[in-house]
Amino acid sequence: MNPPSPPIPSSPPAESTSTERVIGVVFTVLGLAAAAEALTFDVAFITDPIGPKALPLVASLGFLGVGLNMVARPRPIQLLPSTGALRRATAAFGLFLAYSLALPWLGFLASTVFVLVGLGSLFGGSFRYTIPAGLVVAGALWSVFFLLLGLPLPVGELWIR
Repeated sequence: MNPPSPPIPSSPPAESTSTERVIGVVFTVLGLAAAAEALTFDVAFITDPIGPKALPLVASLGFLGVGLNMVARPRPIQLLPSTGALRRATAAFGLFLAYSLALPWLGFLASTVFVLVGLGSLFGGSFRYTIPAGLVVAGALWSVFFLLLGLPLPVGELWIR
């Protein structure tokens, strides 16, 4: 006869759900604070039809939604990602930091191509595909921001001299 299998818990342990709820309350409070602060933004002249409040209000709605969801439906705490995933995430953070530092010097196009090629190769792509993809995506982003939206993008001090 087979020994009886242990019962499968129907809900996560109490300590993990209470931790999730505390984090949810913190996110909810941050969302309310961000919304309250965003509602005070006022500009003496009209910059655009939406005004400066739109982006902070959308972000605060995201915080509120996530926070209330975590309070209402807590999930068990997940284990940390693998070492390889943490290394890739740290390298990606470093790439974005380098991107922000290189942007004024190299300009939008070159910096964006480098960061896209770096991210693509970091996550397993070969240079055969990441270089053309980086060029196409950077060109498309430049077209959208500069040509379509009329937003000035940095050319780069390296190319101006």
